Amino acid sequence: MKMIIAAAALAAGLGLAGCDQFAAGRELPPPPGPPVPPSPELPMTAAKARLIMGTLSNTCMELATLKYDIHACELKQGRPADEVALRTELRDLRWNLDKLTHDEASARCAALTTELRKTPKPQVCW
Repeated sequence: MKMIIAAAALAAGLGLAGCDQFAAGRELPPPPGPPVPPSPELPMTAAKARLIMGTLSNTCMELATLKYDIHACELKQGRPADEVALRTELRDLRWNLDKLTHDEASARCAALTTELRKTPKPQVCW
């Protein structure tokens, strides 16, 4: 019986010693970041642009669609348009928006959409 009590006391003492070490300055690991946004296969489409936005608000889906439409318009005008760059831009945007609250992300998407809509759309893209 004394052996069991001694073993329990030893285990408790080691457990408390571990707590003291933890409190003495060991840092907690950083919280995990947002999940990595999807990276759909190329060529890009409006649906793939929205896929990258995932579960963000409809405002963010509208922004993704608008960014794709601008990309498609560049192609219609015979200008070079980099699909890898578009996908990367949308993925980076999603990564940054995931760090915000739902309302902050929606407001940010609305502001970016408003800014993009100020640029006139060329006739060939209508």
